[in-house]
Amino acid sequence: MPREEKLRRQENANIDSMMRIHKRIEEIVGEKATAGSWIPKPWYMMMCKRPCFHEDYLPTFNRPNVHLVDTRGQGITEINAKGPVFDGKQYELDLLIYATGFEIQKTGIYNQIIGENGVELNDKYRDGIRTLLGIHSKGYPNLFIMNGYQASFQFNLTDMMQSQGGHIAACIDYARKHGYRALDVTEESEEFWVQEVIKYRGKTDRNKQCTPGYYNFEGEDNRRQDGTYNGGFVKYMAHLADVERDMEKHFSFSGR
Repeated sequence: MPREEKLRRQENANIDSMMRIHKRIEEIVGEKATAGSWIPKPWYMMMCKRPCFHEDYLPTFNRPNVHLVDTRGQGITEINAKGPVFDGKQYELDLLIYATGFEIQKTGIYNQIIGENGVELNDKYRDGIRTLLGIHSKGYPNLFIMNGYQASFQFNLTDMMQSQGGHIAACIDYARKHGYRALDVTEESEEFWVQEVIKYRGKTDRNKQCTPGYYNFEGEDNRRQDGTYNGGFVKYMAHLADVERDMEKHFSFSGR
């Protein structure tokens, strides 16, 4: 099947799936008069956002003590001691919760770590994330990143953390056993892993069509290497084992 036809079918299937979700939202929430035009529908492709599941979320909009206010994209006018004001109307509240979202990639403390050449990890990643296994990054000796970019994706996070933890322990044990004080990934191994990540990342630009979120670096044009390793968890564990079998090939050691 030509790539263009495959992409067209994927897009049509995506639209059909999202329309089913829209219909379900309308069936549950749409009859409420106060909902008006502000029925909370996802106007983006499936998996642009992390899917959430809660049986009580949509029915909550139908509760008598829940009122929806459509600000027509303008936001509230002001907040005073009594609560928010919109369109000349005061909404008195006992508690006001700010839920404006947050950024994951740009606020991570570990991204501000400075390497041996005085370069922040953020700056190194500016032209694309570069690691080995999502754990090691050239120029940052003895830095071990857990559950970061370019690592595998696993629904059971405990499995991922345990596998990475075992790998990190093996690296430290090897260094201690041979009298090393520091280890750093080689450029060759780092480049190998970048290409492995790219190989399994797919060939579509679907993330660019999503609204801003942490799947597309808050709307930026993310490179294909900026994400998870999609070769599967079993293959990822095999790569961990390969590195552990030949440490001298993948790392430079110092400090004897």
